[in-house]
Amino acid sequence: MSEMKALHKSLLLACDLFRGKVDSSSYKDYIFSMLLLKYISDIKADYLSDLINEDYSELLEIVSRVPEDASFYKIYHEAKNHGDYIGERIDNSLRLIDQAIDSVCQNRGGYLFESIQFATVNFGARSERDRMLNNLLAIFARPEMNFGYTHDGNDKIKVACRYLFERIASDSAMRGAEFYTPEGISLLFAELLQPKGGDSICDPTCGSGSLLITLGEKIKKSFKSNNYTLFGQEVNRSSWALAKMNMIMHNEINSRIEWGDIISSPQFLDTDNRLMKFDVVASNPPFNIIGWNHDDLVHNDYGRFNLGFPPQAKGDYAFILHMVSTLKSATGRMAILVSHGVLFRGGQEENIRRNLVSEGLLDAVIGLPDRLLFGTGIPTAILIFRKDKKNSNVVFIDASDLAKPVKGRNLITDEIIRKVSECYFERSSVCNFSHVASFDEIQKNDFNLNISRYVKKHEEPAFVDLKGLRQQREELLSTLYELEREMKGFIDN
Repeated sequence: MSEMKALHKSLLLACDLFRGKVDSSSYKDYIFSMLLLKYISDIKADYLSDLINEDYSELLEIVSRVPEDASFYKIYHEAKNHGDYIGERIDNSLRLIDQAIDSVCQNRGGYLFESIQFATVNFGARSERDRMLNNLLAIFARPEMNFGYTHDGNDKIKVACRYLFERIASDSAMRGAEFYTPEGISLLFAELLQPKGGDSICDPTCGSGSLLITLGEKIKKSFKSNNYTLFGQEVNRSSWALAKMNMIMHNEINSRIEWGDIISSPQFLDTDNRLMKFDVVASNPPFNIIGWNHDDLVHNDYGRFNLGFPPQAKGDYAFILHMVSTLKSATGRMAILVSHGVLFRGGQEENIRRNLVSEGLLDAVIGLPDRLLFGTGIPTAILIFRKDKKNSNVVFIDASDLAKPVKGRNLITDEIIRKVSECYFERSSVCNFSHVASFDEIQKNDFNLNISRYVKKHEEPAFVDLKGLRQQREELLSTLYELEREMKGFIDN
């Protein structure tokens, strides 16, 4: 068995220990807390042995402040020798790690693990709880779960995070899977937005932070540069803590992840209390939010709703307009995942669409297949806006038929990403796939952005094999003749 397969198997066993004890939408908090504890302990061991390199210099600011008493290995050996109070030992180590992280990152949302408790009756009475946690420690002590520098830990921890996010989001199904944007969608965002060295990148509804990390990885891969800054805000505190942990395990220590509602309480403000501007903004926000603090923002919207005020019953355009208002004037570009209703609903939303198109901000509408997301099976679309547009047309791409079906879901493959991104940048009209619409054309459609209005699907006429059909007819007639002859024989007898 390869090490990566062994890693997946061990992570799955760790997840299985929590099934039935806590629901699938919350056991991620325990799994990732233990993963971070193990990761920091392995890096600490390499640090103490002078085996670490400069790639970890930012992470070492945290690791160097974590006391040796907080080490996973200390807990593991004490558990083997004594076998009791394991939950309390883990909780104590997490508190010490929290203090080290806070001293470097200044978590304004509070401590990461303050709502996590391993010494909880949810895991059973003390003896049962200690037995379960002892098994958990044994799994994390396996060789394939060593994330130190000398064990290719930098790659393995990324694989572990990605596998766990996919697995837990799949388990969460319709309950609480919003924290994770599937990898294929994140990679497509990165290809469409083309982040580069020096960019500031923001996800205002960042969930676990996976989309932000993918955008950062794109810069590292394309430009061999770490010169970028990640910003994220998340309203759900559990997901905020998860994003912070995710950033640390991907060595994105200088990222800034804030807790709070991006609409009612945006955290990224300049010295004049105005919204900060970014080069790249990308998000997979919640769909169709009802309420979204509509009434509180009528007179305090940070200048976000000059193009129209979203209806109280649907919050989609609140997120869109917030993101548009945070784009830098010369370099700003953004992508947002939306439900299809955003493209054609009337009333106030129609007026907002009209203004976004008239201002030359909307650059592309890309239709995606259904069943891409874990939390919903509905088809979605990507809207791309740019502040540096040189024309007034809009590219419509219908990629709804492009997907790889796997276990009841659809996946976006590298080939699909290549096809969509090439069409977007070439701004080409391709039969049955894309159309470049002029402003006048969109205006004639009353600013309805429904993709089917622009990309017409022409069914290829079916090829009819007349010779083959004639032969089938003759064979059927022959069979019918034989049946009638047999039936006549039965009747005559």
